[in-house]
Amino acid sequence: MARSEIRITIARPLPEVFSVYSQTDPWRWSSIRNIHWTRGKPWAVGSRLQMEPPNSFGIIVDQVLTHFEPNRRVEFISHFGGITMQSQVLFKGLSEQSTEIECRLEFVGTFSRVAGLAVETTIEAGARQFYEEMKIECERREPAQGSSARSTGDSGDTGQNDVE
Repeated sequence: MARSEIRITIARPLPEVFSVYSQTDPWRWSSIRNIHWTRGKPWAVGSRLQMEPPNSFGIIVDQVLTHFEPNRRVEFISHFGGITMQSQVLFKGLSEQSTEIECRLEFVGTFSRVAGLAVETTIEAGARQFYEEMKIECERREPAQGSSARSTGDSGDTGQNDVE
């Protein structure tokens, strides 16, 4: 079993960061291609997402949402190219204007090489790229307070209950 941990700090409030992460049309700001929900309602436990990461040589990732706790934690189990991976994404408000994301990855499967690349290094690099893209997306947006930026409500609710 291989493990990886990534931490990133984003200069935006926790509810805004979580809202960007948990959009109904997920991660359209990222370099991941062909992302779509294949089963269930978006962000409901048991729902499935499929995606094609950049430079994946046609490998499709199928993931099941196993935990969804708004503004705190999201977990997936993913399957791709003979690998099973558990992802735990933790969200923590460091201050009113700063959020830390911690991503923990554990995976088993064909570790040696896929398409000539070391799998562990490739998975970690892809995850780091995703969170860097998310940081850019969050920080490029105007702060929600006093602006016309999208708001998810005053209580930090992500509005996910409104998804049909």
